[in-house]
Amino acid sequence: MSATRRRSTGSPTGVARKEEIVRAATKTFAEKGFANATVRDIAYEAEILSGSLYYYFSSKEEMVAEALSSYLDLTVAGYRRAVEQSGDPVEALEELIRVALHGVVQHRDEVTILQNDWHYVGPLTVIASRQREVEQIWLNVIEQGVVAGAFRSDLGTRMIYRTVMGAIQAVIRWFDPQGERTVDDVIDVQCSIFLDGIRSTD
Repeated sequence: MSATRRRSTGSPTGVARKEEIVRAATKTFAEKGFANATVRDIAYEAEILSGSLYYYFSSKEEMVAEALSSYLDLTVAGYRRAVEQSGDPVEALEELIRVALHGVVQHRDEVTILQNDWHYVGPLTVIASRQREVEQIWLNVIEQGVVAGAFRSDLGTRMIYRTVMGAIQAVIRWFDPQGERTVDDVIDVQCSIFLDGIRSTD
């Protein structure tokens, strides 16, 4: 079976099929929840026989890890670029907020899984390691802002991070991409609220 899987997934057709399965699994997990979603549900969404999924993935855990790690890899790369291209911690934090909000809107299914099924997916090694990377990038920027005197020192860097990230992730609960307000409008409001709230007045 392993040799068959390697041959199947290594060809262009196999790679394309695997990507289709990942998309189907992501949509299914977001809609049904990781625990409730079955391999049959994913196969139905992917328009493939249930047994054929095992040529590509050995379990639901492997599917969700593939889907979320791909999303988190993009997120980490975006955060690193934002920091590298920023001139100071205030600009860096604003860019992190911007990247995060665009990511939440563009990857609603992945964010929904992370929010609703964290107790299942959080312990997965590949997810936990990337989440630590995300957290460290944000904490470093906030700490640099505190040291530079740009951000308040009385709030706590981790508290700032969790508060900001919590508000950003909650956007998928109420933001309508087809509504009158754009994601850039949301970014402007959240940047104004958060940066004004943590900016040092000394």
